Amino acid sequence: MPASRQVVQAVEAGIAASAHLAALQHVSAAAEACERLGRLTSGRWRSAARDLNTLEEDLQTALTSAAEVLSSRAEDLGVPEDALWTVGDAAATLDLLRDAALDAVEDGDARAAAILDGQVLFGASFVEDPELPDRGTTLLFGWPDPLAPASWPWQANWVVGDGTAEEGGAEELDLFEAGELEGDDALVAELATALSCSAEQARSALRSAAMALTRASLLAATGEDEEEEDEEDSST
Repeated sequence: MPASRQVVQAVEAGIAASAHLAALQHVSAAAEACERLGRLTSGRWRSAARDLNTLEEDLQTALTSAAEVLSSRAEDLGVPEDALWTVGDAAATLDLLRDAALDAVEDGDARAAAILDGQVLFGASFVEDPELPDRGTTLLFGWPDPLAPASWPWQANWVVGDGTAEEGGAEELDLFEAGELEGDDALVAELATALSCSAEQARSALRSAAMALTRASLLAATGEDEEEEDEEDSST
């Protein structure tokens, strides 16, 4: 059963508000950087900073409007505003991780790749276990029930090479399921129709897509940590 127009509009409002906020944050950071460059180098960067400051003001106005629309949609549906912000952030996360996740899909798993590159699954988010740092849950947002994500529990370990020529000293991510995929019935049914396959095949492909997304997220987080360490080292 397709999502109602009211739900679709609410999800679209969440995605738009999240995108406005992300754009504002990036532009604000770029404006500050250009202002610093302008003080140190040429007037070109001072001019760029002025343009970015204007864009920042426009985005702030647009974000206020988008947030008001989100609030109205949430009230119409009787759901917390945070639920729509979460949906919007999840859509942005999937967009950021899509290419890396597609690269992480095992060769020959065409259905998982089709899920990641399709329209049924539109968002993903990741919740770490506060008590067990090597465990977490991946939430998969899709149609026709976009406000009730499926959940896939996982466990991850970093395996360090033994220093041999074959292994080297690099760490490798060992990721596997820590439980069953849950809350996925509506999403699986929609995927089975979209992929022209059985529900069992669609569920298996969704699990593979969840694993690829989780792997991409964990590797991206590790890369960000390494960049921060390099920046700290260079500043000392």
